[in-house]
Amino acid sequence: MDRKFSIGICGTEDLGQLEEIMKATEAGMEHQDWFVADGKEFLERHLEAEGMILKAVEEQSGEIAGFLIIRFPGMAEDNLGRDLEMDLETLLKVAHMESAAVVNRYRGNGLQGDMMQRAEEIAREKGYVWLMGTVHPDNSFSRNHFLKAGYQPMLRKIKYGGVVREIMVRNVEK
Repeated sequence: MDRKFSIGICGTEDLGQLEEIMKATEAGMEHQDWFVADGKEFLERHLEAEGMILKAVEEQSGEIAGFLIIRFPGMAEDNLGRDLEMDLETLLKVAHMESAAVVNRYRGNGLQGDMMQRAEEIAREKGYVWLMGTVHPDNSFSRNHFLKAGYQPMLRKIKYGGVVREIMVRNVEK
């Protein structure tokens, strides 16, 4: 079956499905520290104040097949640019590619890459030129998505309450 997907922006009506996808992704991870599910409050913050959430929707069923959270951290203490010792002006040009998850039955359709591409377009339109995300260094699937999208590994460090992460960076300044 040739499935078609559309990429759109989530609304509050999508929160329940996003939580389910996030929990299922965490439960299905080979190694539990590769993906840490965030809660409803985290999702709500990104819908209302700190960014946005993209969704890939399978067009025939209308089901959410995956999502990607984009965050615009501004001067927040956890702006990944601080880990790279960026100056204050540059920190304001940093966008985070946060959690991404695709429902098992929809994997293999390039959805994570499609959502990442759309997220980058949105970030550039808003004036962000430093795109960053984190990945567990041994999570080759997610790490390869970043590499394929043009991100470079910049720093490996302990983040998020004690898990190893590699900070991936892409500069899209023209």
